[in-house]
Amino acid sequence: MSRDRNSTGWRAFLRCAALLGAAIGRLLAQPGAAAGGLRPIQLREVASGRVFGNVNRNDARASLKAWFDMVARRKGYALDSTFDIADSVAEIRERLERHSVDLITLGVPDYLELEGSKLLLPVLTDARTAQGTAAYSYVLLVNAASGISSIAGLRGKSLLVYARGSGETGPAWAEVLLGKEKLGRAASFFASMKSVAKPPSCILPVFFGTVEACVVDEINLNLAKEMNPQLGRLKEVARSRPMIESVIAVPAEVHPYRQQLIDEMLSLHEDTRGRQLLMVFQTERMVRLQPGDLDAARDLWREYWRISGINPAARSEERH
Repeated sequence: MSRDRNSTGWRAFLRCAALLGAAIGRLLAQPGAAAGGLRPIQLREVASGRVFGNVNRNDARASLKAWFDMVARRKGYALDSTFDIADSVAEIRERLERHSVDLITLGVPDYLELEGSKLLLPVLTDARTAQGTAAYSYVLLVNAASGISSIAGLRGKSLLVYARGSGETGPAWAEVLLGKEKLGRAASFFASMKSVAKPPSCILPVFFGTVEACVVDEINLNLAKEMNPQLGRLKEVARSRPMIESVIAVPAEVHPYRQQLIDEMLSLHEDTRGRQLLMVFQTERMVRLQPGDLDAARDLWREYWRISGINPAARSEERH
């Protein structure tokens, strides 16, 4: 399970840097020439802080700029890039309204808060399976020896939760699952519900019987089973609908180089360098969002917000 040595946030940042850097390096340059004969190209990106977790922001900006500059110069371009991490959805909305952003990386909850604004278009997500599918499920696991056969049997028990990206989807799904079974809220149902930073820290305590249950995404579960087939003895008592957790979006207004950027990102897996980058960052390819791809995640978050009494539309406007 050593593939998960880095934090989720850092892997997300590096994956974004690699994919966008390679794509930018192959873009058609804007007319004109910069110093040294390099042709200029510009990219202004904003990412939700939810996507990058606890990554040091100065390090993130510096690393991303260094990566972009290196790739661009190899292709004969002088890249003028900016990369900002936004603390709130309202901040991203303001950038869109000021027309000061070209590309936006969002967790699905952030995107859904902005969806009704008509300021952005969701275009891409990343696929982590060999089949090129972007959606995946979360599963609720117990030790088969426990005799537990449903979530109802976990009343008063302990639950560990791991979630990719922002780390919010797993806990949200657990709350929604309890709601559907009319079992109340997680805080009163479980003896404890704790989020963990790495999949092994979620799966192994259940396998060894020190914790009663865990929630983990199926990608990391399948990887764990490949590394340790004995984990296949864990019992699955619930499974979410497959869903995506991240969105790459563009402003709704047309940008002259939008299609080139999207096309290059979609074709990264077609050449040797692109495949190497995708392999390093545990992504098979970038894929275009299709109608219905967001439905499962949208239903989950709407139900979670309803249960929690959250009004995301009001929240996204509170600093607007």
